[in-house]
Formats: sequence, C-alpha cells, structure tokens
Amino acid sequence: MAPAYVVDGKADGNGDSHNASASVPEYSDQVHAEVPEDLQIGDHGYKFRMVDGRVMPPYITPRCYGLSRRIETRPADVCFVSYPKSGTTWLSYIIVLLTGKAAASLESSFYWVESSWTHPMTESDIASDRSPRLFKSHMPYDMALGGTPAQNPCKYIYIARNPKDVCSSYFYFESGKSWSGFYNGGWDHWLQMFTDGKVHRGDWFEHVLSWWEHRNADNILFLTYEELKMDPRAGLTKIARFLDVELTPGKLDEVARKVSFSEMKTTEFSAMKGVKEFGKFFRKGEIGSWKEYFTVAQNERFDALYASRMGSSGLDFIFM
Repeated sequence: MAPAYVVDGKADGNGDSHNASASVPEYSDQVHAEVPEDLQIGDHGYKFRMVDGRVMPPYITPRCYGLSRRIETRPADVCFVSYPKSGTTWLSYIIVLLTGKAAASLESSFYWVESSWTHPMTESDIASDRSPRLFKSHMPYDMALGGTPAQNPCKYIYIARNPKDVCSSYFYFESGKSWSGFYNGGWDHWLQMFTDGKVHRGDWFEHVLSWWEHRNADNILFLTYEELKMDPRAGLTKIARFLDVELTPGKLDEVARKVSFSEMKTTEFSAMKGVKEFGKFFRKGEIGSWKEYFTVAQNERFDALYASRMGSSGLDFIFM
C-alpha cells in the first residue's frame, strides 16, 4: 500500500496511490503544519519551526517526525538521505528503477515519513507495505529514520553535493514559496542564512559530516552528486551492488538512459509535476552553477569557511 493523503490522521481518498496518480495539494499552514502556532517567522518572511534544535520546514511536524523515528525498519528497506537540493530526486529514481518499486509517479513510489505535506500516510500503510519499502529523508544522522542507523537493518544511501551548488539551487527553490513564507530576502541574505545554518534543515556542514563519519558502516553507502554525474554508470553499479541487485549490461543501459537529466525533465513519471509549486523542479543539474550567484568576495569567504569546517575530514567535492 502506498502513502495516502492524511487529514486529521485519516486517509483522504479511497485509492492506493501506487495505482492512481494524484496531485499534491498546495501547502497550507492550517492543513499541514499540525501546530501552526509553533511556527516562527524570520527576516524577509522566512517561515520555519524548530525540531530538536534545528531549523525545519513547517511541514516537518512533531507527529510525523516522531513516526519517522519509531519506524521499525526491515533488512530490505532502503532509505535515501540528503541535504536538500543535493540530487535526492535523481537518486530516488535510480533506486525505484533498480528495485522495481515504481508506482503511478515517482513521488508516490516512496515514503517521506517526516513530512506531513507531499507524502503523508498512515502508520498502517507503512507497516502493511511489501518489501522493499523505499523511504526518503532530509535528516542528519542523529535524526535518521528508524532511530540510530547503526541499530537498524535498513540500508541508508546518503548523497552529498558541493555546498556552493546546494546553496544556489536551494535559494531558487525556497524563494517565493508558500512553505517558506514566500521568502524574498535576495541572494546576499540567503547566503548569510545558509552559512549561519539558519535555512531549513540547518547547517550543511554538520548535516553532511554527520553521515560521512559513519560512511564505513555496513548499511550506509555515501555518494557524491559530482561522482554520480561524472561517471553515472560506475555510480549505478555501486548502488546496485550495495542493494544486492543484479545489474545486467542491458539493465544498466536502460537505467542510465532513463535517469539522464534530459529524460527526467520530460518524462511524466519523474517530472514532479504533481506538486503545484514544483513547476520548475529541475533546472540545470550541472556542476558549477554556483558561479552565476557568488561574487568574487563571497566565494573567497565561503572557501575560507569551507576549509575551516571541513578540516581534515577527508571529504572532498568537485566545484568546477
């Protein structure tokens, strides 16, 4: 059974979304924020709520976050994780194709338990679904789906992207949107919020490094957007091996073709058109788009911050 839209804890509608395509309702504080009075408004209208000391979108509610933490995972379950705008949707399509869990649309092929908005569901839906169940998350390691990953049989795949491209893509994604309070702060203000860890999902460095530190765990695969972009076939092979999925040369060719950026933008299944404000969800998908936003001075300051925060972690990114 697939995620069903939930209003006041009850499924809204009769169909299984794996069998019927449905549009996602526009975000509303009254419908999706659960406790609207807990929401805060920052500079330039930026709307958020605090969850376990981190800045989160209004639709990451106490009920949904609590459910995500107590989910009992199974060995066949797959949870793909990232900081937003790091290639999450791309990775989700790869996993859906490799596992054969395609439903009516890409967004109805997996669960996003921590969200009350785009992927709401009942607890019984999740418990009764057949394996492998696919889960999406944008949480750091200590807020992971199912509790502590080290104590879960679930397989976690984390994808990270260079922070300059993340920052610029996230700015485009969050500006003027209902869930962000129609934020209108402009690039300079956004960059400052991003480096201060005050955007939705908090500090990028903390988020990425929290998963990187556990990259050698048997049930965690750590990928970078850039390595997947530059050699997608090698990346697909690595993911299939981690998931114990047989990948024949023919299947590899098929998946590689379907997950190309041009194919995903135009294919109805993967275009994310079911969410009204995701009308231009896919932009360029390139490495180095940050150069359109950062001034020379901003780039120099960011480089200094990057060197300080990443230190001797051993995690390197390609910025182009």
